[in-house]
Order: sequence, then C-alpha cells, then structure tokens
Amino acid sequence: MCDERSHAVVLAAGMGTRLRPVTESTPKTLVEVGDRHILGHIFESLDRTGYERVTTVTGFEADQVRGFCDAAGFDLEVDFVHSDAYDSTNNLYSLWLARDRLEDGFTLVNSDTLFPAASLRRLAETDGSALLVDAEKPLGDEEMKVRTADGEAVAIGKDLSEATGEYIGVSKFGPAGADALADELDAMVDAGRTNEWYEAAFDRIFDAVDVGVVPVDGDWIEIDDHDDLRTGRRLFGEVTAE
Repeated sequence: MCDERSHAVVLAAGMGTRLRPVTESTPKTLVEVGDRHILGHIFESLDRTGYERVTTVTGFEADQVRGFCDAAGFDLEVDFVHSDAYDSTNNLYSLWLARDRLEDGFTLVNSDTLFPAASLRRLAETDGSALLVDAEKPLGDEEMKVRTADGEAVAIGKDLSEATGEYIGVSKFGPAGADALADELDAMVDAGRTNEWYEAAFDRIFDAVDVGVVPVDGDWIEIDDHDDLRTGRRLFGEVTAE
C-alpha cells in the first residue's frame, strides 16, 4: 500500500508556452537546470526523501517524459497517466485524471518547481495534510496565495487579500484529505471546470479537512518563463539543494 509519505503525483502535462522557443519541442519539465533536467531534480528529492512510487501525469511530448523516467536510474517505481486534452485544460484536470490513485494519500508536486529536499522531508514527516508555503516572499498578482488561521490553510487563490504566504506547488494529503479532494475534483470536472487550477479544489475542502502549512526553508523557484529559468539555473545550477 502506498500513502502520502511513499507515493507522489507529479503533474507534467503542460506545454510551457512562456518558455518558448526552449519548449517548442521539449516539455518544460525536461528543460536542463545545471547538470540535470527539472524532473531529475524533483525525482532526486523524492528518492532521497524515501518515496517509493511516482505517478506522472503526461501530456505534451509524453514520449519524452516517459523515456526520461524509464532511463532516470532512481529507485522509484514510476507509472503514468496521460492527458489527451493537455492543450485545452489546466492542472485541475490533470490531477483529476489520477484520482483513482489518490485514495491512500499522496504527495503532489508541480513538475516545474525546484525546491529544497529538506523542506520536502519536513512536509513528508508532518502528520495529515499540509501545503509547503513561502511566508517570506513578496506577493504579486501571479502568486498562488495562501491565507492561514491557527496554523492551518483556510483559503488559497491568486486573488486573495491578507495572504500569509505563497503555495510553492508541493503538498501532501492523508487518506481523508485525498478522498475529499477527489470528490471535489469529480464535482468540478462534472461541472465543466476543467480549465482551472487544482488549488480551486483545495479551497473547497478547507472547511472539511484540516490542512496545515509547512514553511519552505531555503531557495525554491517555479519556472514559468525565461527570467525564472535564469534564476533557477543560478540557484540550482550544480546540485539539488539539501
């Protein structure tokens, strides 16, 4: 049986259009940062933290992602879910496609985020469900903001006021949280809301599920555009941060 401490879901279906021409024919998660691809940094952090299984949701250039995973050499069992609608949906739909694999709990990782392995370890060691959050970074319009109360997430979204910090794209859900999230994903997809961020489903379960926050400790970067890529190569250009 896999749980949130041993099973990760990595969302790697997107096209990375803001990184073109680098991503013209290469998935964003396979862009090189230092001596390895972004996905290589992520898999190394998962491997070091003791994860055993990774479900990778593919879309754009899926064969390249599969080929990388097959040859990566980490001690991880990797399986795949494919999105045929990667060019017309958002990551809520990608996560929904993996819903049957979530029931025992899982850790969720966006495939364009580089983060300290030590922060992932603290997240994995936290009981129940939790988000990895940066409470120090200045918040602009594009950041996925989190509001907390008494150490728990109570709201998430890009348009929040009075936010506590930024969700960095790494989280975990215990069995109860995973079940509640899967139900919300079902409801939102049934309602045709397939072009939304999965954080919209997070926001809908906070009243029913206790979701804590774990501070990220160290450098991290979500690589959306060329400025982010330059920053990521400066911060993670040699080895994955501990």
